[in-house]
Formats: sequence, C-alpha cells, structure tokens
Amino acid sequence: MSDDQGEKTEEPSQHKLDEARKKGDVASSKEFNSIFILTGVLSVLVMSSLYMFEIISEYIEWLYGLEIKRAYTEELGRRIFKETMVMAGKCLAPVFITSAALGFLAQVMQVGILYAPDVLQLKPDRINPLQGFKRIFSKKALVEVLKGLFKFSIVLGITYVVISDNLTSFTGFLHTEAAESFSYGKTFAFKLALSILGGLVVVAIGDFAWEKYAYKEKHRMTKQQVKEEHKEREGSPEIKQKIRAIQRDMATKRMMSDIPQADVVITNPTHISIVVKYDGETMVAPEIIGKCQDHLALRIREIAKENDVPIVENVPLARALYKTVDVGQGVPRSLYKAVAEILAFVYKVKKKKKALG
Repeated sequence: MSDDQGEKTEEPSQHKLDEARKKGDVASSKEFNSIFILTGVLSVLVMSSLYMFEIISEYIEWLYGLEIKRAYTEELGRRIFKETMVMAGKCLAPVFITSAALGFLAQVMQVGILYAPDVLQLKPDRINPLQGFKRIFSKKALVEVLKGLFKFSIVLGITYVVISDNLTSFTGFLHTEAAESFSYGKTFAFKLALSILGGLVVVAIGDFAWEKYAYKEKHRMTKQQVKEEHKEREGSPEIKQKIRAIQRDMATKRMMSDIPQADVVITNPTHISIVVKYDGETMVAPEIIGKCQDHLALRIREIAKENDVPIVENVPLARALYKTVDVGQGVPRSLYKAVAEILAFVYKVKKKKKALG
C-alpha cells in the first residue's frame, strides 16, 4: 500500500503546472527554437543575397580605390575600420534582427508570454559544485548528449548523401570559369542547407514531442500528493466546519444587533422567531432581518422585550416565513398581506401608546 502511495501514477494537476510555470519550469524544445530561427535566417540570406552582394562589392571597390600601399595613415586606418563595421552591420543586421524576433516568437508559440521572476533569483544550488556535478550526470544531461549525437549523425549523413549525389558535377565545375563555379557552388550550398534543414525539422518535431512527454512525466503526482493538494486548496473538512461555525456565529451576532431596530417579531410561539422591519422610504416590501429557531428564537424574544420591540404570535405565518424567506430578503407577495396586517396592528398599538403618553 505504501508503494502505491509513493508511485507517481496520477496526471499532474493544473495547479501544480501553474506553480511550475511561475518558477519558469515549462515544456520548451530548444531544437524547435533553433530550427525556427535557422529557417528564418536562411530565408533572409536567400532573399537578401543580392543586397548583400551589392554592399560587399561596393565596399571592395571602395577599398581598392584607396591605394593603401602608397598612402597609408592612421586616419585612413580608422576610416577603413569604420567602413568595414558599417558594411558588416548592413549585411548582418537583417540576420541579427530576424534571429532575435524569431527566437522570441518561437518561445511564445511554445509556452506563451512567460513572466517568471523566480528564475532571476540567485539560489545556492545553482552555484553549488556538487549540484552542478549531479546535473552533468543526470538523466536530462544524458538525453541532451544523445540528442546532440543524433543531430550530428543526421547532419553528417545528409551531407554525405548530397555530396555523393553531386560529386561528379561538383568536380567538373572546379575546372570551369569562376562565375559559373560560383553560381553552381551557391546552388549546391543552398541544396545542402535545405536538405540538412529538412532533417533537422524532423529532429525538432521529435524533440518537441519528447519535451512535452518528459515534462508531463516529471510533474506526475502520487495519490497522496493529489489528496494533500486538494486538502491544501479546498481545506480539510474540520477547517471548513470551523469556518462555517465562525461565519454562523458572526451572522447571528449581527442579526441580534439588528433586533432593536425591528418593527415586530413574529413567533409560532416556542420554536420560531422572525424579525421584521419595514421602511416605506427605502424598502419596496417588509424585510426579514433575522430568523432563528429553538434556543436562538428564545434569545430573539428576550432582546425584543428588552428593547420594547412588539412580539406577535402567528404560527402559520411564522412557519411560512421561516421556510420561504432568507435573512435580508423581502416578504413575498403571497405573504405580504398577512405581514402588512400585523405591521398595521403594531403601528396602531404604538400610536395609542404615544397618545396616552
């Protein structure tokens, strides 16, 4: 039985997954991110190759026109450095911007917008050499090594196949004109890159599925953990009972404090007491501001007597009000006439008492 309790057989609860997410622990595939970025970068390189070629050509032409050997100065050196940086920036800016944008987009596609300040906190176990050593030889580290080897094998295998298929034409183009060789080399490089990318896409899909599975397995729960979480979130029956008792006690005290402002207490006469109040300016119908039975009903009567609140005995009306109307609600239309008659009687008695002084 204890083994069953300790075995993680239950699906992770949404609460546990939410708590893990707050700590930055989410199912995210690095391979998916890498392939997404690589695809975008290759697309940018293909689409902007002419633009880059023009930038580099202009730079080379400018460089040749300087006649460096005959008139090199420190000022010229700074100028060359500046122009080189500008040229590199123009060529690489689209690549860097694309990489950053696609890296962010890939992460959002996998886990959404993630805010996890816990990740930024410095924790002792992160700089503990022993913990670091354990992580190096952990199951996760082993999986990462195997994934790396598998990826390397895929790239190596695809490269071998593509080169083998194009070996004859490739060696033939080594003896052609430079422009033709360059054109063929560009086509071959693109074909090779596309083939490798296709293989890595398969790896990324597999890695994405693995990360989802591993994340789910990592956060599985034992039956005992499920019970404890439920108890922690919902509260134990004993605590719930205590809370309800406290709430009832507070409601009763509040109700008792409202009795002095009541117009009448309707009783049955021994088991039920209904406290009624009516204000023609603020209320559409008389309201029940308190109701109790047994010993609390007797307590209501005691407070009513102490504060000169009239007590009227009406067994059927008291029972009907107790069953159909909650505290804070108005008297229903079906009982309105009976309550109105009692209030009219009470107001009449009060008026007579005032007249007599």
